[in-house]
Amino acid sequence: MFVKTGQHLIGAAVACLAFIVQAAVIYAGLLAYAVVTDTDTGGPLAGPFLVLLAGLMGVVLVPLLFLPAGVIGEMAAKKGRLLTKWLVATTVAGALAMVYAFLTAVATGVGIAHSLLASLFGALTVLAPTALCVSVSHGTLKLMPSTQRKAHG
Repeated sequence: MFVKTGQHLIGAAVACLAFIVQAAVIYAGLLAYAVVTDTDTGGPLAGPFLVLLAGLMGVVLVPLLFLPAGVIGEMAAKKGRLLTKWLVATTVAGALAMVYAFLTAVATGVGIAHSLLASLFGALTVLAPTALCVSVSHGTLKLMPSTQRKAHG
C-alpha cells in the first residue's frame, strides 16, 4: 500500500512541476507576442509571478485532480497497460478540470461563453501534466526490484 501511495505521490509531484514548466513556456510566448506587437510586457515581475501562481495552482490540483485521475486510471488498467492508464486518467483529469474551471468562472460572474472557453483551456492545460503523472507513477513501479514488487503487491 505504501509503495502505491509513494508512486502516485511521485507522479503528482512531477505533474506539479510540469505545471510550472508550462507556465514558463506560456510566459515566454506571451512575452514574445508583446515584444513583436510592441505592447506592454507586464513589468519585471510578471514572469516570476505567473510561474508562482502556476506552482500554487499545481499544488492545489494535486489532491483535487491529478491523484484521483491517476488512481482511477490505475484501477481501470488491471493489467498495468500504460496506454489504458493514459487514456482513462487524461479523460478523467480533463473532465474534472472542465468542471472546476467552469464552476470557478461562473462563481466569479463571468458569462457562460467565457466560462465554456475557460473550461476548455482548463482541460487542455492538465493533459500533459496528467500524462506525466501517470507515466512517472507507472515507471516508478517498473524501477523497483521484482522481489519488492511481489512483496508489496
